[in-house]
Amino acid sequence: MIKFKVEKRIHFIVVISVFLFSSIFTFFIKGNNLLANERLAITPGQKGIKTIVRAKIRNVILYSSVSQAINKVVDHESYQVRKRIESLAIDLSHNAKIALKDVGYKNGKIYYNFSSKIYKLKLMEQFALIDSLLQIGGRINGAKTGYFLINGRKAKLSSYINFKSPFRVRRGPAKVAIIIDDFGNRAAGTDEILKLEQKITCAILPFKETSTEEAREIKENGFDVIVHLPMESEKGKLSWLGSKPILTSLSTKEIKSRVQEAIIDIPTAIGFNNHTGSKATANKRVMEAILKVAKSNNLIAIDSRTTSKSVVGQLANKLEVPYLERDVFLDNKKDYGDIRKNLLLLVAHAIKEGQAIGIGHVGPHGGRITFSVLSKILPSLDKIGIKFVGISDLI
Repeated sequence: MIKFKVEKRIHFIVVISVFLFSSIFTFFIKGNNLLANERLAITPGQKGIKTIVRAKIRNVILYSSVSQAINKVVDHESYQVRKRIESLAIDLSHNAKIALKDVGYKNGKIYYNFSSKIYKLKLMEQFALIDSLLQIGGRINGAKTGYFLINGRKAKLSSYINFKSPFRVRRGPAKVAIIIDDFGNRAAGTDEILKLEQKITCAILPFKETSTEEAREIKENGFDVIVHLPMESEKGKLSWLGSKPILTSLSTKEIKSRVQEAIIDIPTAIGFNNHTGSKATANKRVMEAILKVAKSNNLIAIDSRTTSKSVVGQLANKLEVPYLERDVFLDNKKDYGDIRKNLLLLVAHAIKEGQAIGIGHVGPHGGRITFSVLSKILPSLDKIGIKFVGISDLI
């Protein structure tokens, strides 16, 4: 009996010793302490030795060899998921092997921890790597969000990618829809834009000299066509809107009539967006009239978001009209560098959210300069797997 007690005590001492040794080992070296580091990074206002010690203790509890062995048994499913993600990520690319330190998984959240080598990758390489990792997440049942860290901390990777908030995992590549406004006048850049190999959406002003002709040509090119509906703005001149614009002073009946005429003028249209319209898109009566006509013609409503007071989304949901909205204006400034920056911001937004819509222009607002940026940058984005789609592909 005494011998049994002694053996039991020795066994207990051995187990405790192993646990302490592995804990101390983990305390001094890093191991897979991804989740603990992430929690450390988001603790507001806590820095210094106390915070580091707390994080180290947390690491001991969560990530020591013994704790990992216990976790493998107690939460075997999460352990297997993490190992699968890790395997998929390692097999992904040369850049992944260089920059990715470790992977974590907890309650539907995937954690990717990069080393500082991520900063050495070119922007396109960063885009490709992040987009691919998010698609890996989409292959994991139950995974909802991806958290990206650099050396265990939330950080800003560049002016385009910010790791301080979660990303959505998804099954397919990031989708980018580029709408080019102001077709219908054969404006500068029209012929060039229509030669792009990537799919775009063309917004055509109704009642212009070549509106119907351009709509037919664009449709034959395989691009989506929408009506670029002139609407009243808060500051712009009415003369800028051309014939039959949508004004807040019009009766509901006249608004519906003008919208229907615009659709007849551009019969290949699958949707509409607003040309200016900061005043009209904030008016519930006006937008309800427009959306009812859109619904009866099976059109998609795209809000160009020229005002933060827009009611388009609210009313479109109420009336059950398919609805999308602009994320980035590409050519607010007719400047190559600025347009390029905005295009890359659009792509970064699509990587984070899964899809994004950008708006550019033919004519004096963008035209050939906008085409120059698109023709040089889109092929590179194509190569890394970013998918360029028409707005019909986002519904």
